[in-house]
Amino acid sequence: MSDPDGAADREDVVSAIYLALSSRRFEEAADLAERHWATLVGSALPTLRAVADSLPEEVLAARPRWEHIKRYLGFVMTDASVRPVAYIDAPARTPHTFADRLVSLTARGIAARTSGRIAEARSLADAAVKALEEAPAASRRRLASQLADGYLQWGLSYEFAALEPESLAAFEAAFNLGVALGNHQAAANAAGELAWLHALCGRGRIADEWIQRAVTLAESTQGSAGWRRGDVLGAAVRSADGMRPDLALQQLEARPRGGVDEHRLTSLCQSVIFRLSMGSASPVRLLSELRRAEIADAALLAESGENAIVIGYAEALIHLYSDQPERALELLDGVAARGGEPFVIGTRAIVKLAAGAAPDAARDAERAIAQYAQWPRLLVPASLVKAVIAADAGDADAAAENFLAACELADENGILSTVCGISYADFMRLMELTGSERVPEAVRAFEHLPLVFAPARRRRELLTAQELRVLRGLAGDGGLADLAARMHLSLNTLKAHTRAIYRKLDVKGRAAALRAAHDRGLI
Repeated sequence: MSDPDGAADREDVVSAIYLALSSRRFEEAADLAERHWATLVGSALPTLRAVADSLPEEVLAARPRWEHIKRYLGFVMTDASVRPVAYIDAPARTPHTFADRLVSLTARGIAARTSGRIAEARSLADAAVKALEEAPAASRRRLASQLADGYLQWGLSYEFAALEPESLAAFEAAFNLGVALGNHQAAANAAGELAWLHALCGRGRIADEWIQRAVTLAESTQGSAGWRRGDVLGAAVRSADGMRPDLALQQLEARPRGGVDEHRLTSLCQSVIFRLSMGSASPVRLLSELRRAEIADAALLAESGENAIVIGYAEALIHLYSDQPERALELLDGVAARGGEPFVIGTRAIVKLAAGAAPDAARDAERAIAQYAQWPRLLVPASLVKAVIAADAGDADAAAENFLAACELADENGILSTVCGISYADFMRLMELTGSERVPEAVRAFEHLPLVFAPARRRRELLTAQELRVLRGLAGDGGLADLAARMHLSLNTLKAHTRAIYRKLDVKGRAAALRAAHDRGLI
């Protein structure tokens, strides 16, 4: 949105500053802050702090007074973090005009989103979109030059609420308006977010097109270094999809970062996944990095949303590749319960297969194919699961048909890494059943890369949720009677659960079960 030039109302100025910062218009934010300094320093110190901590080095170099302002604010705001994690205190107030209402809704949405209040941000985006739809055509035309920034912000709120169709529609509107009216920054940022979302869903060729659009806009415009550049995140995913995780890491390192960066947790999780696939860091170290991030950015994980989804997904992959499928499945179930099932159902099918729960894996695979036909990243693992299960049942034709469908889809969309979710032994068996000459050449190359595949499948049954709870209870003090009382179970029921646990873990006795559970990351 735009600067209400000359407005005396403090809340109008604060809203305009937050909108300028969110769109990386740092010079505009600094100009507004300086023009209304007397008002802001008396009643809106957090807003000044947001400006001071967001200014990139080139802006600070041209405005040396802001280095002094930053030190001053650090002195008078001793309880504030050095880096603002959110654009706080965007005011809620009674709007005077339609344009004023959109500014207020959008600024409040930014504050909510960057503070981790995802449901509130989504609700405010809904209100803004509805207000725009109901506004007279003349009002919409008067605001046309400002709406690209608005749609960009609403799309981000939908994105972090894991609402893919709504976010795609908003970003496409931002891109089209930005291109048509010369707002290249909004257009490039929208193209970048579209690149990231399409890459995330596995629509690789479409992602590549949006990456190129974002790059072209950025290269044709001076002063684009501070833009969001979600296309860099999308490009990193595309490199990893093509089995080049080292290049993906380099791209992530070059990604611009602002003072308030909603994608910083996403970038960390992608880095963890890339290094996991390279074997360049131990699982313990990677899990430690995720845990530190969860503690440092706890506010951004308080509600369901993209940040919670990507951290849970990354942690689950670490446990899967550490041969701990039960723990991986528990994490994926947690992600699904927080609204992220569309992002994990394909991987969850792979993990259930790895853990020995073929019937459950088959059900997840069928659901992924039926409900998420537009997500190649889900369809590839789902088809692989069906192929492995068919091969186990002796149905060579069905195994070959599903395996070939998975390989062709992975090759067509440039998401070759998705083929490596099954074990190398299963991959080679499916290659033999299908006939390697029928498989795309890029996938055939995996015959010589056994280390990139997931660990071998387990041939025993998966522990149920109740059995996992009993197993963890066995790690405590006291006998079975005490544990039964704590869990509100009869002693006979508890004994039945313990016998099932010992059988599935292939152990004899409580001590051996606890050792096996510890080795697998179950306790």
